[in-house]
Amino acid sequence: MDGNNDAGRSIPAISKKWKIASVVIAALSCMVVGCLLMLGFYSLFPGTMPAFLKEKVGTSDTQVIRSMERTKEVALLRLGITGIISQENKSHFFNMEIPGTERARFIQYTFDAKLGFEGKDVSIKETGKNTFDVEIPEFKFIGYDHPEYRMIVEQNGALSFGTQQIDSLDMINTILTEKTKQEYVDSNRDLLEEQAKSFYASIVMGVNPEAKLNFTFQTSKSS
Repeated sequence: MDGNNDAGRSIPAISKKWKIASVVIAALSCMVVGCLLMLGFYSLFPGTMPAFLKEKVGTSDTQVIRSMERTKEVALLRLGITGIISQENKSHFFNMEIPGTERARFIQYTFDAKLGFEGKDVSIKETGKNTFDVEIPEFKFIGYDHPEYRMIVEQNGALSFGTQQIDSLDMINTILTEKTKQEYVDSNRDLLEEQAKSFYASIVMGVNPEAKLNFTFQTSKSS
């Protein structure tokens, strides 16, 4: 009799455990299905995804300084330069130009040129009471700012398909040659000398108002 009672009591216990397991399995299944539905919805409408669920994307920019050089260039003048450069190519048969084969391109350019000298090469020597000799190194083209280039005209003849193409970059590279840089310096030498005198006079006389300065200017061998 006791054995039958134990068996009778164990059946409801086993049944209860199966019910609990079924509930847990059903809950897990609902969670999995819900997650799949949620992922499907967010994949179709990513903008609705909450911020805490979004992937954290990190970006980094690594820079390495390869070299460092300390310069003390003194810019005395800034020139606003505007010009037009053109190039024309034509095909030839022996020494005769072939009509209709011409190519032409006109580019307008602007930039601000900076003229000055190396401040570290300036020599200031006291030659007497309140008297100083100031030696200014040769003036040079220091650099340029705000370059702009714009093609304003391009012409291609009816038979120009066999004529060499015109490279705009090659044209731009011919704008600032060593020769043109020196021409900017030479054509503004008087003004550069005046600016250099004013620059150092304001510095020295700010300390010693009675100072007298004698200036000498070096010139390049090509001048």
